[in-house]
Amino acid sequence: MLQTLAPLSEPSVTGLLLRFLLCSAYVWSGVTKLVAFNATARHFSTRFQLPAPRSAVALTIAVQLIGSAMFVTGWMAPAAAVALALFTMAATVVVYPFWKLSGVERARNIETFLEHVGLAAAFLILAWPLAS
Repeated sequence: MLQTLAPLSEPSVTGLLLRFLLCSAYVWSGVTKLVAFNATARHFSTRFQLPAPRSAVALTIAVQLIGSAMFVTGWMAPAAAVALALFTMAATVVVYPFWKLSGVERARNIETFLEHVGLAAAFLILAWPLAS
C-alpha cells in the first residue's frame, strides 16, 4: 500500500523536526554568512568572481534563512521548497564546476554536485508529492 506525503501546510512535531533537519545545512550556512558577512562577501568576490558579492551574500542569507523558516513551519512551504531547490541548483553550478576540473578534484566536485542535485530533488518531491 502506497502512502502519500503529509501536506506541508500541516506539519506534525515529527514533520517539523525532519523538515528542520532537511534545512539544517541552510540554517547553519545562513547564520555563519550573516555573522561573517564582510568576509563572506570577500570570499564570494575572490573565489566566485561575482559582480555584486554583497548583494549575492544578502540574497543567499535571505533564501537560506527565510526559505528554511517557511519550509519548516509549513507557511507557504511548497513555494519555499521550490525556492530552496532553485537556489541549490544555481549555487551548485557556481560552486562545483566539475566540468572545468580534472582528476580527484573533478571526482570530488561531481560527487558534491550530485549530492546537491539530490537535495534539490528532495525539496521538489516535498513541494509536489508524487501520488499514485
